[in-house]
Amino acid sequence: MQSSAHMNDENNVTTKSRPRAYKPLGDRGAAKHGERVSTFSTILKPQNSFKRPALGNITNKSTVVTNKKFMLETQKVARREEVIRRTSIGTPKKLTPAMPGLSSQISTVKIEPILEVDNEYDIDSEDKGIERSCWQYAAEIHKYYLDIEKYRVASPTYMLDQVDVNTKMRSILVDWLVDVHYKYNLLEQTLHIAVNLIDRHLEKNLTLPRARLQLVGITALFIASKYEEIYPPEAADFVKITDNAYTLSEMFQMEDELLSSIGYRVTVPTAFQFMNRFLKASKTVNTKTHLLANYLIDRCLQEYKMLRYPPSMIAAAGVYHARMQMHVVPTWSACVEYHSTYSVAAMRLCIKDMQEMMESAAAGVAKSSKLTAVTRKFSKEKFQGVSKLPLRFPVDHE
Repeated sequence: MQSSAHMNDENNVTTKSRPRAYKPLGDRGAAKHGERVSTFSTILKPQNSFKRPALGNITNKSTVVTNKKFMLETQKVARREEVIRRTSIGTPKKLTPAMPGLSSQISTVKIEPILEVDNEYDIDSEDKGIERSCWQYAAEIHKYYLDIEKYRVASPTYMLDQVDVNTKMRSILVDWLVDVHYKYNLLEQTLHIAVNLIDRHLEKNLTLPRARLQLVGITALFIASKYEEIYPPEAADFVKITDNAYTLSEMFQMEDELLSSIGYRVTVPTAFQFMNRFLKASKTVNTKTHLLANYLIDRCLQEYKMLRYPPSMIAAAGVYHARMQMHVVPTWSACVEYHSTYSVAAMRLCIKDMQEMMESAAAGVAKSSKLTAVTRKFSKEKFQGVSKLPLRFPVDHE
């Protein structure tokens, strides 16, 4: 559900102040650091609009109908009218249950969870009073997400086969999308779905010209917004945010291409969904710990190398790091391990890569490469400035 903050801010979606856009990435290398111009690519000419032909004239050609045929047609019309009359919606009738007393019994039926969970690891029954929580299905849904996540992500090596796009271009694109996402006050889940769509589309389109990379990115965010948001921005807003580098028809055409390339499977398990589940399992109530974990998994979106880990592991490592930074004891519990399916040892490499990523950002390496959108976003008061917190890591993860 969308928070009231998001719903109240929907009128703030304007195009007066647009997030930065980037200049063409040029030859194989990326743009020079610090250079920002209108767009990723040159403006493409709009395609000629296809004018749909009229239906044509309906002739007045006369036909001879015999009395017999006329009677048959009359009977058919009468039967159709009778069917319409019988099936038309009128005042609903009071229904009598086929089995007397059944209606009174239904309200007393005890709803049990589909998937049985050990009592010591049960984190859903406490939500029985919240209808929208669907507590009796939560464990089964989570298990389903764990089962399918490996089928809804891109290969971690797909960039090796890309002809005209490289990992640095991808990082710059995601960085820019974070700004657009924040500008339009979209849900966190929307951003994670959009990046997932980008990677899966690039995996299937290895010859995509770099001039169309920004079009892929903004179209992915457009699709994710329509899928996840209650009040998504208008299609024209997504075109304008690129400084009109593309037309509406081009974005709609890319929407068809992207959805076709991923088999129209937009429902994907994301690190954000898993993060919320694991934070609940860890009994984390501190808001700053939640925001810090969110910051970490958002930073992972910018790093191509993090594709080697499934979203559930990235979420688990993010929760582990956040609790460690906030001095929460224990850092990892048996309940979190049960729901995430990961021990600390199993996450060792992911934890190490996440630590290096955070240390690089703190040392200014990420700033020099212009990947600053996530850090700037979480440095704001709205997010309690969690990206500016001092780092605290164990000496070694080996």
